[in-house]
Amino acid sequence: MGSGRKRIANFTAPKLCLMNRNYLHVVLWLVLLVIIALLALNRLPQLSLMGEPLKEVDILADLKSPKNNSDPEDAAIADIINRRADSIAAARKAVVAAKQDTAGSSAGQTAKPKKPRQPSAVSDSLLATGGSSAYIEDFSLGDGCGMEPYYDAIDRMASEGGVVRIAVLGDSYIEGDILTADLRMMLQKQYGGCGVGYVPVTSETYGFRRSVRHSFSGWRSYKVTDVGKGFDKSRETISGEYAIPDSMATVELRGQRKYYSSLDSCDESSIYFRAFAPCTVTASVNGGQYKQQFEVSPQQGLQVLTVDADGGKVGRVRWSVDRSGDDYTFYGATMDCRRGIVLDCYSMRSTSGPNLLGVPEGNIADYDRLRHYDLIVLMYGLNAITSEITNYAGYKERMCEVIERIKSNCPGSGILVVSVGDRCERRDGEMRTMRGVLAMVKYQRLIAAESGVAFWSMFDAMGGEGSIVKMVEGTPREANGDYTHINFLGGRRLAGYFYDALVKGKEEYDNNEAQ
Repeated sequence: MGSGRKRIANFTAPKLCLMNRNYLHVVLWLVLLVIIALLALNRLPQLSLMGEPLKEVDILADLKSPKNNSDPEDAAIADIINRRADSIAAARKAVVAAKQDTAGSSAGQTAKPKKPRQPSAVSDSLLATGGSSAYIEDFSLGDGCGMEPYYDAIDRMASEGGVVRIAVLGDSYIEGDILTADLRMMLQKQYGGCGVGYVPVTSETYGFRRSVRHSFSGWRSYKVTDVGKGFDKSRETISGEYAIPDSMATVELRGQRKYYSSLDSCDESSIYFRAFAPCTVTASVNGGQYKQQFEVSPQQGLQVLTVDADGGKVGRVRWSVDRSGDDYTFYGATMDCRRGIVLDCYSMRSTSGPNLLGVPEGNIADYDRLRHYDLIVLMYGLNAITSEITNYAGYKERMCEVIERIKSNCPGSGILVVSVGDRCERRDGEMRTMRGVLAMVKYQRLIAAESGVAFWSMFDAMGGEGSIVKMVEGTPREANGDYTHINFLGGRRLAGYFYDALVKGKEEYDNNEAQ
């Protein structure tokens, strides 16, 4: 037994010696090799998966300050804006030269020569890396794709009457007519008008929306976001939704003035639809005081029916359809004025703008034929933002395609890109503006510059970085606890900023024309 113990001792002795060795230097070498590998990966060009950029490998990311005006995209943005500025300067020189030639050929005449139309007004901050909260930047060079159609329509309305129509297309940021209701009220007070404008036949927010009392029954509803639920792209228009009469279908709109003084009544009401078979549509105005029945004939394109109150005001209208089935597609009813501002809110939650590429071009042109807009406002981007990604080149390309599609199918409509507002997330123990927001604002400005349309930075107007925190935590609260969406009070504030930008833009345009 003694020899057995000795063998065990002899056998375990080397093992004990091995356990007592120091391997700290090996661990240090492994850590050093990992650091070298990560630093090498950081030098690689940014990779992408299915067209979406992947997050960069950067072990020092948490120690660095957020990128600010140092991204490679900034150079491209500055370049396109510089080239636009040069084009604008050249166009203005041509205007001055034309004016001098006209003056020279009219020597001896006392009448002041008529000045050729100048390009659309452009903010003095054109060459800055960020937008201007005071002015709308117009990159259209006066070719009728920026603010010029809207400004001219205001002048035409003042001299000839008629209406100026504005469409605001956006996501859940304006759902329930938030912001747009107050903007409508301000513009109608300034230029005249009444009525809430366009209201979809059915809506998820009918009880939430303050600007109209909306009720409906007997419809099958479809939205572009209803993936796999039978949405028919061939029926789609810019609203992104439609309804099919199912049984005794009705939709009723009633004016109200509790929150908005100009919305208690209107001059006329219309309904927009498609019918591939005959049907009867009935309009009952002011509780049946006026009633009109329409025998609808089948047509390929969009149709519209309009009623009034025999010269009086329409405070309530109820539209009903006597047929059901897939031969009929209804979009929305309206409460409109005959003179003044008409502002339509088209909100669709969970969309980011490129979904408009799915709308058949013929449907867009059809809509423009029956309800032409002097200004189309694109207020998207919120649903395309992420915490980490700051490269929105793919989004930019798709939105430029959207704008080109609008231009080709809505000739004579001005286009205004409105940036996203502030959106915050918790980072390093406090609420901070998402990096994606700062990048998106830059790209939206670039979208406007490349497309030759107008741009307004709502992000700058509301106060820039951290402004949504003040709106959430202030008294009274002006934004929701998600640090993303505004409420009705916040909507009123931002509507005021937007209204000021539109009015100042018109003043600058008029001054430019008077020079």
